[in-house]
Amino acid sequence: MNKIISLSLIIGLIAVSCTDPNTIGLEIQPTSDNIIISDTSSFSWQTSEVESEDSLRTDEALNLILGKIKFDYDSEFGLNRAAFYTQILLAENNTDLGIDPIVDSVILSYTYSAYYGDLVDFTSLDVSLIKKDIYKDSIYYSNKFNMLIGNVDYVDDFNLSDNLSDPFLRVKLSNNFGQEILGLENEGLKDNETFLENFKGISLIASAQNTMLYLNPAGSNSFLKIYYHNDERDTLSLDFELGGEAARFSLFNEKHEESIIVDGSRIYIQSMAGYKARIVVNNTDSIKKMLDRKAINKVTMSFDVEQGSQSEYTAHDKLFLVRVDQEDKNVFLTDYTIEGETHFGGRLENDKYEFNITRYFHQLLNNDSYTNELYLLPAGAAVNANRTILDKDITLTIHYSQL
Repeated sequence: MNKIISLSLIIGLIAVSCTDPNTIGLEIQPTSDNIIISDTSSFSWQTSEVESEDSLRTDEALNLILGKIKFDYDSEFGLNRAAFYTQILLAENNTDLGIDPIVDSVILSYTYSAYYGDLVDFTSLDVSLIKKDIYKDSIYYSNKFNMLIGNVDYVDDFNLSDNLSDPFLRVKLSNNFGQEILGLENEGLKDNETFLENFKGISLIASAQNTMLYLNPAGSNSFLKIYYHNDERDTLSLDFELGGEAARFSLFNEKHEESIIVDGSRIYIQSMAGYKARIVVNNTDSIKKMLDRKAINKVTMSFDVEQGSQSEYTAHDKLFLVRVDQEDKNVFLTDYTIEGETHFGGRLENDKYEFNITRYFHQLLNNDSYTNELYLLPAGAAVNANRTILDKDITLTIHYSQL
């Protein structure tokens, strides 16, 4: 069940003097011109509730997320886990393995671009084969767990670099893994189409305590190499690519409202198909009366990060505010699509997210086709593990000119 979070409104009605009372994007006025009205007890302007995100599209994302944050470490949001499936692709066609190729070692390596949590808590890793085709031109979502996976873990050992100038996760796979590929022989390795008919790809699952790695499949340290010898040569390698045209997608565990510590004084936002906030603007007739004979110049909506909530886990660098259209789809506000990202806002600055919603607010009050529902969403939800706790108070500031 979704938990209702009751929020208060601070409406700043700022009397200003300007030559064009309908100008959008009003500059900041002197403090002496401000009239602040904060007593809105006569009507409730909005309601809000925290909702779980069903799933996210994660195919071919810039980052593959791998790791786990246990409830013991984040008691606010509970368990958060990420794994992924990926193809591996031949770097070259028409491979000639020679006579009697024998595997010497197999190295799987990924560049990681960043991490969330603590590197020292990345404790174990499983690499298995997937038994079902995945495709580059298909769409995959984070809740697609019905893949067939082999029951063999091929990890012998792994090393996670803590050198941020050369970050990598390097995994030593068992020779049996490489021998399965060499067993396809030259005919099975003539091109990727033939190879993928026999070798669908791999799954990576981590049993970390408090670490989420952001792996970059196109990074300089991202590769798979099978080192082998044959009757003619002692040192050879078969190279595979992990980025580029390789199909891949991340998987996230489901999050339910009952999994978080629901508190009526907070709003919870989480990436990785976690949590979002639905905000419904109520009593627009009362707002219209309040603005009678006033021209709206600028409207902002802002959210404050709860003090102390970033001591262990940093909040999102950016949030999105979108509206729900009449077909129940999320669409960007025209303040974003027309005015641009810099004008619209949403980046974390001084522990606050502020959005310029002037166009939306005008349309809401004057266009019956505009719904009164908004969603506050995490930006980059498929490629980061951030979570944000916001104070209950949403501040709506209306700059106006008297007509």
